[in-house]
Amino acid sequence: MKIRIWAGWMARITGTAIVVLFLPFYFGYGNPLPFLNPDYTLYDNVWLTVFPFIFIGLVLGWWYPGVSGYMVVSAVLAGEAVSLLTGHGLVLHMLVPLVVGVLFIVSAWRKNEAERV
Repeated sequence: MKIRIWAGWMARITGTAIVVLFLPFYFGYGNPLPFLNPDYTLYDNVWLTVFPFIFIGLVLGWWYPGVSGYMVVSAVLAGEAVSLLTGHGLVLHMLVPLVVGVLFIVSAWRKNEAERV
């Protein structure tokens, strides 16, 4: 029970901080719509596609932690896979939202597990 509560609140607080601090950087990138600027590489376009899913997932985590967690984890893993395939290596700072997504999943899993008992 305490793990679920701790994981849920840590995910909410950290997720909110990520959205508040990094959403301006996303919009400050210029044209944040992917595949419109021909100068953007596949790497840039994939991350511009992934970021909205991460931001929306982190905000939804306040109400739907399970859906949010899977949304954030799958988006980050997709971005990391393309990063590896295009030769850019791992984007280590994206491990922070990945951990937050996992915390959302843990908080939702524990909640569902407690309801079944």
